[in-house]
Amino acid sequence: MTRGATPGLLVAAPASGTGKTTVMLGLLRALRDDGIAVQPFKCGPDYIDPAFHRAASGRASFNLDSWAMTGPRLDGIAARGDDADMTLAEGSMGLFDGV
Repeated sequence: MTRGATPGLLVAAPASGTGKTTVMLGLLRALRDDGIAVQPFKCGPDYIDPAFHRAASGRASFNLDSWAMTGPRLDGIAARGDDADMTLAEGSMGLFDGV
């Protein structure tokens, strides 16, 4: 598969505490139950949600942090989804936090 060919979705919301993780976990499990290999990602530095992602999807979840990681590092992490049917990323906090 060529880079960029894996479809993906971002679960985001305008604020914290809006249910992003709940929606993410529900999607991951439903897609897994349908036989779809989903590569989960978490935006920002978090280790708790990725553990939940792994339990729901059966695949390790990786953090994507554009503040703390270089472009090549982010590309390498994103490549973890190249063998998946789709990627699903969970945002952190709100849409405009840190902007």
